[in-house]
Amino acid sequence: MPRMTENQAGYFNAKKAVITKQLKLLSYVDLCFYFLAFFVLIIMPVNVNADTISSVDSETGKTNLSSSINIYAAELSDELKSSCKTNNALSCALNVVSQKELLNSIITADTSGAISVALDDNDYEVLIGSAMLRTTVNSTPKRELILEVSTQWRGISIDDVKLSLVLSATQSREDISHATISLLSQWTKKALTAELFDAKYLYQFLGASDYQKELKVPSRIGDFELSRQHLYKDPMKGMLSRYIHKDFELAVFDIYVYPLKTSDSIAAESRNELLREQNDIQTISQSLGEAALTMTDIYELESINGTQIFAFEASLQTKSDPMFATQYIFVKNDKVVKFSANVPARITDTLIAQAIVAIQVPAASSLMQQMREPVSAAKNAAWVSKVAP
Repeated sequence: MPRMTENQAGYFNAKKAVITKQLKLLSYVDLCFYFLAFFVLIIMPVNVNADTISSVDSETGKTNLSSSINIYAAELSDELKSSCKTNNALSCALNVVSQKELLNSIITADTSGAISVALDDNDYEVLIGSAMLRTTVNSTPKRELILEVSTQWRGISIDDVKLSLVLSATQSREDISHATISLLSQWTKKALTAELFDAKYLYQFLGASDYQKELKVPSRIGDFELSRQHLYKDPMKGMLSRYIHKDFELAVFDIYVYPLKTSDSIAAESRNELLREQNDIQTISQSLGEAALTMTDIYELESINGTQIFAFEASLQTKSDPMFATQYIFVKNDKVVKFSANVPARITDTLIAQAIVAIQVPAASSLMQQMREPVSAAKNAAWVSKVAP
């Protein structure tokens, strides 16, 4: 079932505001990417393709959420379809609620708007099968609306629930609509209570590392103070810890911790990661045109406590002040630890030893252990393609 794409035109103003607000908190690489993203948004035609953007109300100018959130009418479970076939006392009408009705019902039931926002992320989607079951109990006709709701992340089912509501024997189409809203109201409350669309829920369900509890980073590195932490909604990206200089808020020091993805050697994994970063910086530099880029080769630092560390430094000469990107990477246990700073290496080199000693990373997760098992290489390859597209 194809996913619906984001409304690029409808979200332009919101994205522009977010970019403007966050510019001063971004490291060099982040900053360049946002400049590039902003440039693309500016020049992108509003009417790219009528089939790939959400509709906008001509009177209010508001985006029609029902055409952008990822909720789909879906097939019912084999168990329910089999029961309908084998139980002679049961009469079943399948797919009684259309996709449009499901979309409108979920928007009505989602009074906080949190579910709609979560389902605007293309990684998540909700599949809903519907059926009307008719039977007779003690000579009294009974009709029951069934909804089977499956929440999925990148095609992996993370929550399945069956909801039902008994209706009057002579229900109207309006009664079915009200019943659908009632059942989906139950589901939205359950989803919000369970924090179904939160990164923490996803990590626990998949058996990924618990970064919020087990990752230990210092509250201060030199003159850089821990500002915030962010757990990505992707177990392969792990957690970001951002540090801001106590006197210069534009000076940023980031620590990324995420699982080692391949069975390659530590040196190969580290160099490949930094090569990707260098390629990104070169691409961005070329897009800026007038800027002059200077970048070192990837080099290995002197070992710290037996830890093999690789790094590179880049500087971008602009019409105003130069911009810097200094990156370091090493592997601890089964985690990649990457430092990214927008200050020169002559400043950050002295901070690395302090940071490396202080950082404690989570143990290998059951998710990564399963993915690295050589016995089921083909199965793991398919799993990795879903988890890390």
